[in-house]
Amino acid sequence: MMHILDIEWWNEIFQSLGRNKRRSIFTALGVVWGTFMLVLLLGVGMGLSDIIVGEMADNASNSTFMFPQQTSVPYKGMKSGRWWNMRYSDVEELAGLPGVKRAGALGPTRSYKLVYNSTAHDSYTAAYDLGFQTTDGIQAAEGRLLNRIDMTRMRKVCIVPKAMAERIDPGNSLIGKAVRLGNTYFTVVGTYVKTNQMFNMTNPDRTVIIPYTTDNYIFNRGSLYVTAVTVTGEDDADLSKIEAECRRVISDNHLVSPDDDKAIYSFNAKELLDKIKGLFNGVIFLTWFVGAGTLLAGIIGISNIMLIIVRERRQEIGVRRALGARPKEIIGQVLAESTVLSLIAGILGMTAAVLVQGVLDKTLLPVILQNAYIEDHALYTLQLPFGTALLAFGLILAGSLAAGILPAYKAIDINAVDALREE
Repeated sequence: MMHILDIEWWNEIFQSLGRNKRRSIFTALGVVWGTFMLVLLLGVGMGLSDIIVGEMADNASNSTFMFPQQTSVPYKGMKSGRWWNMRYSDVEELAGLPGVKRAGALGPTRSYKLVYNSTAHDSYTAAYDLGFQTTDGIQAAEGRLLNRIDMTRMRKVCIVPKAMAERIDPGNSLIGKAVRLGNTYFTVVGTYVKTNQMFNMTNPDRTVIIPYTTDNYIFNRGSLYVTAVTVTGEDDADLSKIEAECRRVISDNHLVSPDDDKAIYSFNAKELLDKIKGLFNGVIFLTWFVGAGTLLAGIIGISNIMLIIVRERRQEIGVRRALGARPKEIIGQVLAESTVLSLIAGILGMTAAVLVQGVLDKTLLPVILQNAYIEDHALYTLQLPFGTALLAFGLILAGSLAAGILPAYKAIDINAVDALREE
């Protein structure tokens, strides 16, 4: 503690490092670069992980999606190669299964021009029920989303993507206005944005959403067929078991083999989320490994330089030993010099990385979030979390101490008499 407050002790350290400034600077650059890469890559990697995983871990994170396709195996007297359709009654039955939080249906998607004020705009029309609307992760930007009354009364209402509404009538609101889809007029009751970009069943830029029951009524489809079914489990439910039970129910209702993956195509969003989490965990581990390796190379460089400095100061160290300097004082001096050089380099590298991350937060991050249709930019950052930054600093400190251990013990091995005899 007394040495830390001793100005002469600090002057001696910096004089020693400053005897060959060029050598000290180039040696420190290895640690600067290693720290810079470690902090920068960790911040960007963890930031991107938070964005992707955070956007997935919402309404659809514990959901499974199922689609009817052509059968590939015969089952209970039915031939293979048969086309079939799921019905809305399947959705209602699946909603009552144990562990199911909600079930939803996506109806037909049609390519219609949206006509407003005699101007046609490219668009698609998708029929949603309330369950699918929730799972799809859309939020009202203006007005409202579809509600239960829209469904039961088969209202001719629609919601339009926010970006599309701004293109249709810039500077004005479409709420309450009539638009034509095909040969039918619909009243716009809201605009929406897509919060979950990982599971896009429809185009979030051009899809106009209408009530599922309205679509069925307008096109007089008779039986309520659905294009896709989504089932969301309770938070503590085993989604794999729910998915298997759903396949069994659908199989029984339509004489389709529950083991026919081609006939009942499904994907488990939770399994996909877990795989993506594992992927990013692996990337972050690799970043730690590569960054720590680069930092280690710089630390080894400092250790080698300290060995050279000790060799150049043999006579000085010999004089100190002859005058009664204790071994711990010699070790402390060498460790202090290596630690100061490493820490200065590490702090410079960390500062440079933080500054670059700040620039990326202002330039790259808004582009990423805009392309992902994420409205609240304050939720995410490419800056390294404080706890991880402390861990990285601890790694630098440990490395700086380790860099001086070998040179320090080489210093105390110097024989005072032999050192004084050297010219």
